[in-house]
This record gives sequence, structure tokens and C-alpha cells, in this order.
Amino acid sequence: MGLLRDWNYIEAATEIPALSEMIREALIHALFVRNDRVLPREIIADLTRTPAVTVKIKDDADLRKLVQVLNGSESTMSLGLDAEDYNYFRTQLGVGKDREIGLTVRPHALLTYDWLVPEQRGVQVDFSGYEGMQFPAKGQTALAQVGLPWKRLYDEALAKGHLLPAVPTVPLDFTVGDAVWGDAPLASYDAEFDAYVNAVRTISAFGHRTRVGFEEAANNGTGYDVLHGTLPLASEFYVPLEVGLRLAPKPAAQKTLTYTYDDGAKLSASFDKLARTGQRFPWVHVADAAAAAVLRPGILADPFTVQVALAGTATGLPLREKALDAALAGYKVKSAEVPDPFGVPAAEYAKAAKRAERGLFVGEVRLPAASAGDLAARLKGLGQQVAAKVGFYASLRASGTLSAFPFFDHPKDRTHIYDLSKGVARLVEKIPGAVFVSRLAHLWNEEPAYLARMRLLREIKLAFDSPHVLEPLVRP
Repeated sequence: MGLLRDWNYIEAATEIPALSEMIREALIHALFVRNDRVLPREIIADLTRTPAVTVKIKDDADLRKLVQVLNGSESTMSLGLDAEDYNYFRTQLGVGKDREIGLTVRPHALLTYDWLVPEQRGVQVDFSGYEGMQFPAKGQTALAQVGLPWKRLYDEALAKGHLLPAVPTVPLDFTVGDAVWGDAPLASYDAEFDAYVNAVRTISAFGHRTRVGFEEAANNGTGYDVLHGTLPLASEFYVPLEVGLRLAPKPAAQKTLTYTYDDGAKLSASFDKLARTGQRFPWVHVADAAAAAVLRPGILADPFTVQVALAGTATGLPLREKALDAALAGYKVKSAEVPDPFGVPAAEYAKAAKRAERGLFVGEVRLPAASAGDLAARLKGLGQQVAAKVGFYASLRASGTLSAFPFFDHPKDRTHIYDLSKGVARLVEKIPGAVFVSRLAHLWNEEPAYLARMRLLREIKLAFDSPHVLEPLVRP
């Protein structure tokens, strides 16, 4: 993830005399846009440096050997490379010099943008060839290697009589690992992705095989839940290899219903009412006109399109549909003919993902469902200010919270990303109960309790990773 690496770098930068008087937000802006008029030459060099070597992992032994080389317990001779590759690896990493060599994981797909400070000339691990999956005979579980595409796991689970509950709010071509170390927004109507993770099989910074959690049953009811306590920062503490996921049984009958709205106030009222009914659905998603046009190009989109996945028995489904219609009263048109983004063939999903990834995403907005229309209106106003088309994808939770991902039709340069992030942050401050969650917002946060937690996490990381191998902390 890089959160601790970036946070540590910013904290250390404030100790440099030339930067110590800068306001934290101004410093983060300068670091993010790499402003060479403000920052020392050495810091600009850090921010533009990239990992020296990319290693494609195909099995556990490859990764264990690599980690043991990086932490100094093995020599580069043990990598088993041919003479030319061995010399390149040794030269690029500067093996033999008194310096730390770190490892970072390359996300397959990033929804927003990468962290500020790249790993400093270490090793980048590519898991694109690590795509195995298993469905144990007992129970509703899946063991998925981190390089496995999400869509492939979703389709295979259905074919074997399971339902993968967590689906992406923004349908990019994510892998399972992107939900662990990236920013893949996987969730269901009932819960976030983390709630479906029973176990993670990993390699520690010492090259040891480790397992966090239990694959057979969820352990999130215990008082000392290390798995879910560390999962949001998993790649800071170990290298995840395989994830044990809790699945749901494939429903006897299922149906996707599509409702369109021409008014944000009606949409807000419907969502607020739906979340209070106590009904359960696999997922409930909404796209404004701009997002709907990306999902289904060539179709004239209404201001808001809501899709609800219904699941149950063949006899019970009509009753559930009737109750759903009542809760979503105020819609303009209802249809059962519009395909959902996840049930389409893999090739069509990939095409939609390529269209979606063209947008400039800045982070997630968490807000009360009753404020959906307010968010849409404010985003439209922001789009007019910056002269860019703006849209959003969102998913509803049973808790009454909406998880929305605004995007802009804007060039993806770092200055625009930062300015639009600040614009969304200021917009969110005006919506009661709303929170802006982004990589930059994590770094902007100066609340004392938050900073205390970050320092505690830093100490935990140094204990887990004393060789400084996994996403090592960097100082300017």
C-alpha cells in the first residue's frame, strides 16, 4: 500500500531545516506534484526513483528465495538465475553495498493513483502469473491466489454452485490481490470485502511461510483478531500469496432489476427507505448518467440508474420484487432486461473496464444514503467549476451508507489529481455525515488520535519487518 512509507517520509521531511516551516498540506502538495522549485534536489530524486528490478512470481519458492536474498540470509547466487540475469540483478540492486533493499507489490489495476514515494530502487513483485484457485469440497469457501482476476473467480464460483458476494463498485479488471494491497472497491450490500476474508497465506519478511486466520471458518468473532486488524495494511507487514474467501450458496433463483430516476431527491428518499426495510440483496448499485454511459455506451442514460440483484427461491422472488418496488417508489422506469455489469461474458467485462479506467478517480466518498442527491448536485457544480465532465459510481450498504466514487473526464497529471482531490474534499465537508477516503486524505489528516495510531502502526511494522524488506520505510 505505501501508507506507512509515505507517512514516515512526510514526518521525516518536516525535520529538514529547509522544509520544517512549511504547513503540512503545502508540503504534501509539493511532494505529490514533485515541485522542484520548493523541494530539495535529493527529495525530487527520491520521488522519481522507481524499483530497479521487477520479478514475476510463479510459485512460493521463488518468493521465499527472493525475500531471503533481500533480508541478507541468502546470496543472490541462490536465485538460480543465468549469468546474464544474475549480473543484472546484482548490479541493479547494488548487492554488496551497505544499504537496505526492499520489496513492493505491483497492483494489477489501480482505481485512483499510486502512493507518493516509490520503493527506492528495490524489487517490484509481479503476481500476474500467480492465478490458481481451489474450491474445497466442504463448505462455501474459495482459496484464491492473489494474481487471480476477480471476474474469473466470480464466474468459476457460479459454475461450481457458489456466489462471490463482494463485487466491485467500479467495474475495473481487478485481481484478488488488488483488494488487499491496492484500492479495489469490492463489497456487497451487507459488508465490505474484509468481512469475507477468512485467512491470508503469506510470506513474512524473514522468508517464512505464515498463515493469518483460518481458511475453514471466519474468525472475526474473536476478541484478538489479528487478521482483520492488519488486513487493511496487509502488504506493510507480509507478502500475501493466497486469500481464503467465504462464499455464499448460489441462489435457487436470481434476478437483476433496473430502476431509473430523473430526480436526485427521489433517489435519496428511495435509498433511505430501502436501507430501513431490513431486506437483503447481493448488491445495490447506482450510476449517474455519465457512469451509465460508460457501462452501456450508445444508450441514452437517465440522470440516475439503480440496479438491484435479487436472490432467493423461485416462489419467494416475486414477493421480494414487490417489496422492492414499494421501497424504491419514485422511480421513472423499471426493467428486468438490462444486464448487470458482472454477469456479462469476460470479454465484455474487460471492454467496460477499459472504458471505466479512462476516468480520473480521486477516492471514495462515504455518506448517508439520504444525501445521494445532494452529492450528485455538488459534484455537478464542481464539474462546472473545473470545466470537466463529472460522474460517479456508487453502492448502497444495508447500514444506510452510500459508497460513491466520483470520476472526472480530465487529464491524469498529478497537479489535476491533487486539485480535484482537494475540490472533492471541500465538497464533502459541506455534506453532514460524509467522509472523504483517499490516499491523500489519509496524509492530510492531522487529528491527534489518528497520528497516534499511525505511530503505533509504524512501531508494529518495524517489529514485524525488522529486516526492512516489505515496503520499507523511507527517509529523505
